[in-house]
Amino acid sequence: MRCRVCGAATRRAARFCDQCGAPLADAAAGPRPEPAARNAERGDRRIVTALFADLVDYVRLVAEHDPEDVRRQVDSALQAMFEAIKAYDGTREKFIGDAVFAVFGWPIGHDDDALRAAHCALAIREALTQVVGSTGGEPLTVRIGIATGEVVAAPRGEDELEWSLTGPAVTTAARIQAIAQPGEILLDEATLRSARKGLAVEDRGPQLLRGQLRPIRVARLLGEAGFQPWRPPTGQLVGRERERARLGALLERSMDDQGAAIVIEGEAGMGKSRLMADLAVLAPAAGFACTWVDNVSYGAREPYRFGRALAQAIADEHGTDSGAMARRLLFTEDVPTEQARIWAGAVAAIARDAAFSGWEEEATLAPAEPAEVARAIRELANRYVDRLLEVSGPRIIFIDDLHWIDPSSAPMVEEMVAATARGPLVLVMGTRPGRSPASAALESLERIVLSGLDEGETSQLAATVAGTEIDPTDARRLHERTAGNPLFITETVRAILDDPSPRAAAERLVLGDGTASTGMPMTLRALLGARIDTLSEEARTVLRVASVIGVSFGAPVVAEVLGEPVNPDVYERLAEASLIVAVDGAEGWRFSHPLLHDAAYAGLLGSTRRRLHARVADLLASRAGRGAIGAVARHRAAAGDEARAVPMLAEAAEEALAVGAPAEAASFWTAAADLLGTGDVAEAFRQRARVALDAIAEPSLPSATAPG
Repeated sequence: MRCRVCGAATRRAARFCDQCGAPLADAAAGPRPEPAARNAERGDRRIVTALFADLVDYVRLVAEHDPEDVRRQVDSALQAMFEAIKAYDGTREKFIGDAVFAVFGWPIGHDDDALRAAHCALAIREALTQVVGSTGGEPLTVRIGIATGEVVAAPRGEDELEWSLTGPAVTTAARIQAIAQPGEILLDEATLRSARKGLAVEDRGPQLLRGQLRPIRVARLLGEAGFQPWRPPTGQLVGRERERARLGALLERSMDDQGAAIVIEGEAGMGKSRLMADLAVLAPAAGFACTWVDNVSYGAREPYRFGRALAQAIADEHGTDSGAMARRLLFTEDVPTEQARIWAGAVAAIARDAAFSGWEEEATLAPAEPAEVARAIRELANRYVDRLLEVSGPRIIFIDDLHWIDPSSAPMVEEMVAATARGPLVLVMGTRPGRSPASAALESLERIVLSGLDEGETSQLAATVAGTEIDPTDARRLHERTAGNPLFITETVRAILDDPSPRAAAERLVLGDGTASTGMPMTLRALLGARIDTLSEEARTVLRVASVIGVSFGAPVVAEVLGEPVNPDVYERLAEASLIVAVDGAEGWRFSHPLLHDAAYAGLLGSTRRRLHARVADLLASRAGRGAIGAVARHRAAAGDEARAVPMLAEAAEEALAVGAPAEAASFWTAAADLLGTGDVAEAFRQRARVALDAIAEPSLPSATAPG
């Protein structure tokens, strides 16, 4: 098995991870017997970002210098790479001579794994500039390739100590690395799309990689981009008129001497950053300076990360470094010497990086007592903000992803909220529900809660992304599938546009069944898969078995498929995590979102899916009446049971047609044809499906007209 903290292989009897020391929860209980219906084949399918880094000129260094010296230098370089991978919660999959292969998103997924991999690559490149051995003082350089995609993760042996990751992302990362120049970091398009923000890149255009048939688009990573307001292709913000009006009124109200603080709350992808970015565009014309600080999930363990990021953002605005700006704002002549000493020590405690240059002496003055440090830092936050307003006038500070702020910096935010009552400071914070620090619950805060767009707004956003009108029927289907989540809408439409199946009719994009049949976008697989990864193993198993049953499912059926009872608390925890909701009393449940169902289902290995579908089909056939023939047939088909599925699908199609449901009949015939693949029978089924669909499209046909 693998440690769920660092991903390292662990010994079967171990109670703690040999690599990071984390407790192994399942070890103390000993091995659990596997019920008959549990996964016979261990592993899953998931979206990961793979990183392949190769040291440059290793062969030349060995030829020109003492091999022992080179080996020491390379060992130091590999250790530096490992530290960078560990810092961003990646898993070092293997060292290959003078190269390293790492993955982000396994065994634990995060919704920003692509961004983590990119920052890790930057950290590796920077760290290697410091690795200078006895090879003539020559620093090592590296080539790095990064790619994102689906992999199958499965153990190589029965003891689960060694796992293999198989998928295009692994080979693509290695191939991209091979075309990089020394010191370059190259990314594929899927990584860029998954990272979504925060990266400065240079497009390298399509590249045909060794061993691949089609070129892929590649970009060179230049560094962090800083804040750049994200906008849809046309620059239009769809919907949110009421929220925009509230923010505009808040801005107008704050033009005098008193500010305001507001929290924008919503699930991932609901448009918090987009709404904040819209206000950032309007603010300068109203006389407000703007500062934007992103929090990141991998920075939550770094003390005072937010404080340093805020100080650096403000210093960048003034063309100086954080240390010089802090001196300018904090240490004026009216500050008593003893107070200055305490503050200087507190700044030095926060700084801990080169941007606060010139503070080495003050580092020895840091208060020894933690309580004194915390008190001094709150005073610093007060002083810093008040002086900033004196120097630069009215200001809006945007704090994105507040739920990821490091705990050490949270008191700073509380002081900033209090400062809005003393001067023209507007604080706008974006956060996810149920995961914010105490500062987001202060009574003085105003609050905007974002829900999904309505059906008309969904259609409008989809048309904006597609660049043309969307068929109304497809727009309704898209809204049902995405629940109006702007990110889900955008990524789903982009995935459909990348697929050759969409067609235009009278200058209108007709998606057909694409909203259901097109593969789930990688960005959403990673985002929702990360939510599933936070669950216990039992909860993940229940959720994935439920996904085989359908969007709606019953707890008794899940237990029968598993072959063992399920603790009711598991369902309650899944409901608390907003993954499922109760229906039809305590025994009935459904996924809270169709895409959550799809993400859980996509995580299953194909062999596991087929076995579970067969089990569900057997249960339905033994318990249900004639009305369940369609459901049983679909599960037989998904199980790959052609012999039993095809006759049942054909029978279900005839029954659907007999009750005036040609669309359902066409679906059954198409499923039967797909299962058969080729041949006269398969073509006959496809023809019948086409006739049934034509009957829907042509109301004048006799089969589609009312009798009499």
